[in-house]
Amino acid sequence: MILALLFLGGIALAAALGFLVSRAALVPVRRLTGAAERVAQTQDLGHRIEPAESDELGRLADSFNTMLAALERSRLAQRQLVSDASHELRTPLTSIRANLDALAIGASLPARERRRVIAAARAQLHELTVLVGDLIDLSQTGLDELEFEDVRLDLAVTGALWRARLHAPHCRFILDAEPCLVRAAPSRLDRAIANLLDNASKWNPPAPPAGPVEVRVRDGCVQVRDRGPGIAPGDLSHVFDRFYRAPAAREMPGSGLGLAIVRQVAETHGGSAYAMNDQRGGARLTLELPCLVMTDADCAESSRGLTSSGAVHQVPPVL
Repeated sequence: MILALLFLGGIALAAALGFLVSRAALVPVRRLTGAAERVAQTQDLGHRIEPAESDELGRLADSFNTMLAALERSRLAQRQLVSDASHELRTPLTSIRANLDALAIGASLPARERRRVIAAARAQLHELTVLVGDLIDLSQTGLDELEFEDVRLDLAVTGALWRARLHAPHCRFILDAEPCLVRAAPSRLDRAIANLLDNASKWNPPAPPAGPVEVRVRDGCVQVRDRGPGIAPGDLSHVFDRFYRAPAAREMPGSGLGLAIVRQVAETHGGSAYAMNDQRGGARLTLELPCLVMTDADCAESSRGLTSSGAVHQVPPVL
């Protein structure tokens, strides 16, 4: 009887102590659960949990706070993008509507004025198409691993220079490139390079008397230098922001998304993009990507593949 009572008492004491220990151990878990339920009900991503200890549960609280901070930044960026996009879309849509209203007048509109209105509407539609395409590119924040392949950066820049020459025949380019290999999504990389060249051609004065746009490719870096007025010191840190347009650029065509796409492509590929003023005048914009080690076989295979596809042919150093 005594042994039975001691056995039952021990079981009861162990159960009570286990309940108390588990209740104390589950307090942080209940706090995390309550915080998750609060965020789910109120959508308040600014809520944070103060970690009590530096144990596993404390690390879990830190991870939860980090996740909430990332979601909060993502929501703010999404709202900012929607706000900026709606503002930028409103201008061409208003112009197109005004031109259509003018065309609705009918026969009372002179033929010369009608042609002018139609040309303006087409230009606004083209601007709207470019803007929508840029917004779609910016919405693609992630890349599938299947999209990545080894790309000869120097040959990609050479092909982009041929296309830039067609789009900006008034601008002259000089290419100084060395073979280098990067791991990238070819279509996204081509878009970023094209945006850098397009930006330089806009700011570079017509040649002559101005000098050419200098393009340099080395060790995974693409540097593009124009001969324009340069970038104001207060604008250097903002040129890659979405929809940002410096006061001097507001009279020029564009949506303010081209360089933002360059930075996004750089960051999704593990690189960076930055701008500075060149000591000799003009601005120098750089796209930097992690460079891979090249072998002779890589050079030969990449050259054959790009030449056979028709994307790149033998190109002189001066375009």
